[in-house]
Formats: sequence, C-alpha cells, structure tokens
Amino acid sequence: MEHPVLTLGDTDATVARGISALTRAGGAGDDSGAGRSPHAVLAFADLRDDSRHAAKERLRALATLAAVETKRYPEIRHVVFIVLLPPRHAAAFDRIASRLGGRLHAEVERSNARDVEVTFLDASSCGDVAALTERLLDRCDDPVGQHGVVVLEWDDIRDHSIRRAAHDQYL
Repeated sequence: MEHPVLTLGDTDATVARGISALTRAGGAGDDSGAGRSPHAVLAFADLRDDSRHAAKERLRALATLAAVETKRYPEIRHVVFIVLLPPRHAAAFDRIASRLGGRLHAEVERSNARDVEVTFLDASSCGDVAALTERLLDRCDDPVGQHGVVVLEWDDIRDHSIRRAAHDQYL
C-alpha cells in the first residue's frame, strides 16, 4: 500500500529510521515521492538533550511547520508528533502536548475548514522501530474525526494500533 507522508524535524533520529527508509525508497515521502500529495505529517523531535523550555519551543516550531503544510496540502488529515524525551521531561509532556495539540487542531479546523487528527507519541522507550513504523503508517490510513487530539506513550501502542490506544484512552 502506498503511504504518502511528509516528514518534518529530526528525521535522522533512531525512531524515524523506518519512515526515512521508506521515504528514500519511494514508498512514502512528500508530494514528489509517489506522485500523490501527502495525507499525513510525521514530525520527529529528539528532545533528549534539550532543556524543558527549549523542548517546548522546538515542539511549537514543529507545530507551526505542520500547520503550514496542512494549508499547502489540503489532503493532510493526520499530524503525528513522535518525540524522544529525557525522563526529567516526561511528567510535563502530557500537559504540554495536550495544549499544543488542541491549539493546532483548532487552528487547522478554523483556517482550513477541515478536521485534522493530532497525535503526540512519546517514543522514548521504543525498542522496535519496525513496529513503530507499522503503527505510524497505520495511523496515517485511519479515518479522521474520531479523537481530535490524543497523547500517547510507546507502551500504549506496543501491542496494538494508535487508533485502539486512542479509543481506549477515551473510554
């Protein structure tokens, strides 16, 4: 299956290897890769060496870039942030990601008049890049309009899809 995605941020991070390999092979990528506009933005951020303030600013900058891309490519229906965090930032991640995701979701809905799902995933404990890649591509194919904004950790999706983890979180 073809997965037209646009990658942003730290695409050389360990957790981005699977997606980056597909991008280079033409199985995923930006609008030039498969001849189709991207349906999702995958934004990678390795924040392990950043201060809490710097990490927050980098996430904001990535969210701004993602918002611009949703205007450029109206087919985008998912924006997924995959982050690597130091343990000292893990406690604040849910709060920061929820706020930022809510703002991005509302901004895209207001300015583009369409729904875009925003997912934040703390992949710090991910040891299986192939499974992560599978989960991300599966998320890119999900129908939109189910959850709006969801914040997850690798443990939430280790054994099943992001969609199921998001659904479980809302129950």
